[in-house]
Amino acid sequence: MSPLRTAVLMKTDIAGSTLKFHALPAEEHQTLLREHRAFVARCAAEQNGQIFGDAGDGFWLEFPSVTAAARSAIAMQEALRQGQPIRGDDRLAVRVVIGLGDVGDLDGEMVGELLALIVRIETITPADEIYLTAAARLALVPAEVQSSRVDTFSLKGFTEAVEVYRVERRNRSCVVPDACILLSDLRGFGLLTDAEPIAVIERLLSMLEEIVASVAHEFAGVVRYSLGDTYCVTFNTANEAIAAAERLSEDWHAANSQGGFNCAINLAVHRGNVCAFRSFLYGKGITVAASVQRYSVASLASNEGGIFVTGAILKDLAGTPWQDRLVPVTSDLPDADVYRLLVAEPVNPPPAYQPVAP
Repeated sequence: MSPLRTAVLMKTDIAGSTLKFHALPAEEHQTLLREHRAFVARCAAEQNGQIFGDAGDGFWLEFPSVTAAARSAIAMQEALRQGQPIRGDDRLAVRVVIGLGDVGDLDGEMVGELLALIVRIETITPADEIYLTAAARLALVPAEVQSSRVDTFSLKGFTEAVEVYRVERRNRSCVVPDACILLSDLRGFGLLTDAEPIAVIERLLSMLEEIVASVAHEFAGVVRYSLGDTYCVTFNTANEAIAAAERLSEDWHAANSQGGFNCAINLAVHRGNVCAFRSFLYGKGITVAASVQRYSVASLASNEGGIFVTGAILKDLAGTPWQDRLVPVTSDLPDADVYRLLVAEPVNPPPAYQPVAP
């Protein structure tokens, strides 16, 4: 075995993965794990950490300091809470354990009591929590990352009781300031679910998910959540948000016609603050956008879609080609003036929706 050295190690684990992955086809399971590995590697790299081993659906990582590891773990969990298209208990939640101690190398594998300790602490770590060994907690810079004592535990393989600590986040709600919020909703979706077989509904939802993800990627948006046929996507600028709304409207119109779903898409765009607590969004920005979407239905025909924006978005679009295409809509909303985007006459009709090949 090589000489011992002191290392900062982290282990991640997807909470409840056995039940989550059991129902997935093998190909989807493998794709999910590849994407998750890339995600963990990106978060680690931002704090100069790197993956050195796989552990089922989790990973072993090494960092230059405990504080860097804690920062990476916090960023990882916040990104999973805010950036997943699935809300609630169905989203991926990660537990993390960070330890500090001596390790060695044996036949290319890292070995040492520290690894065994981290594995034991992982068994008592809840989802969305970051637990620390006592040594790691002492090395943490308290001005950067706060911690608190969890308890003393008798762990298998350790003769003495083990003190365990956790990373303490004073404010678990993350504020996304001045975001451009796009809400989408399909009209007539409820009636469709009552009238059509599950296979048709699944085909519609798959098409919609693919289109929303593609549009969000193209215009640098973040899918904050989805609930059935409803999506929330945020963008950095009004130009990106309105361009994304038009592309989403066009692409869904093509897919809707091809699939024969008879569900037009209705879109609302507003600028405001968004607060994220775990996988839940709240705040005035979301409230106003939802109100615009809800009230805009009154100005539409029975199965007509549209793109509606607030005065906050209109102000940012001054001097752009979109400005002249926005017309005021009568509304009794107290917090927002509402405008409808007139459909531009296309030089060429949009191409028919083409699903991405698996």
